[in-house]
Amino acid sequence: MQWASPNLGGLEKRAMTSESFKAIPDRFFLTRSYTDNISNESAKNICNKQRNVIFVKVHKTGSTTTWGIFTRFAQANNLNMVLPKRDNGSMFNYLSSKFLKLKETVLQLPKNMSYNILCNHAIYNKQEFEKIMPNDTVRIGILRDPLSVFKSAFYHFNFNKVVLRKFPNIKRSLLLHEFIVRKIYQDYAIGRSFTNGMSYDFGIPKSKMSNISFVLEYIRELDKDFKLVIITELFDESLVLMRRYLCWDIEDILYQPVNKGIWRNTVKPNLTREDIDMVRNLNHADNLLYDFFKTRLENQIIQQTDSFHTEVRHFKKIISNVHRFCRNTKKRSYTIDKSDWNSEFVLTRRFCNQLVTSELDVLRKMIKKAKRTLVQKTN
Repeated sequence: MQWASPNLGGLEKRAMTSESFKAIPDRFFLTRSYTDNISNESAKNICNKQRNVIFVKVHKTGSTTTWGIFTRFAQANNLNMVLPKRDNGSMFNYLSSKFLKLKETVLQLPKNMSYNILCNHAIYNKQEFEKIMPNDTVRIGILRDPLSVFKSAFYHFNFNKVVLRKFPNIKRSLLLHEFIVRKIYQDYAIGRSFTNGMSYDFGIPKSKMSNISFVLEYIRELDKDFKLVIITELFDESLVLMRRYLCWDIEDILYQPVNKGIWRNTVKPNLTREDIDMVRNLNHADNLLYDFFKTRLENQIIQQTDSFHTEVRHFKKIISNVHRFCRNTKKRSYTIDKSDWNSEFVLTRRFCNQLVTSELDVLRKMIKKAKRTLVQKTN
């Protein structure tokens, strides 16, 4: 049976209209359907929490926000995270920036202990990940519309200011346009962030990005490996699905967006159809990857029961209330009432502080604490 094309309305149909997606031959889709058989027990958190998880942290996709979810879960449940050896210096927060052996870059545990959570920056390498993670580890990834990734990287790396220095009289709305048509990204080492960066984080070598057959076969292997790939444009739906897959609590997946929409506070970029096509062509591998997994997620979602969609609405309401509470510095605590999907729990100011603490500050503290703990357990 061929992979199902979802009968979706409105927003969800867009993935099926992508030229990149339609270019994928039928044979590259797995023949199984994505029926997940989530039990009522899982939906209501009666099952056991999954403690062993790999999260592939992909640049400019909302991955820092998601990283915070996994980090807080590890801390709350006293789990062992895969941490880099260094706690300072350039890119110390990377487990690997190339296809390196993880054992050479991470803090080693005593032989009687095992890792639980791998969520820091690392190029996905199935063989290397399997060497250090338990056999029952669940793999989670994240992807975002490649055009949005391109825009985000442009402002995140301050290329709007670079273009403005080159062309001081240019309209602010045309900065991104000039950056694209003049291929300014080619003049900078960081420019590689603008070409298939998501595919690279998922382990596709730069030398293979233009080999469509290789990319498609690789996507098929990723499809087998990953239980869930979060889609930024369907973030809340993705998290509720993840909660059910992992049998976590709603309290475990609360979040506050980090580094979100810096570029949204600027003048809206004016892009032509040709500009957009150039970005799409630059990121052809990323488009194939994104379109495949966005459509797969949509298939996973439409197979859920009404309970799932009701829970998503409930979760969105909780997130809104959490953000309101954290902005109100006069209120010391906030109670989330019991529902069909969660027990009653109380949030404090400490939790709000955790949501906004810098990733690097959190990571430094975790590494230093892990080093002290490892010394005690080794002696």
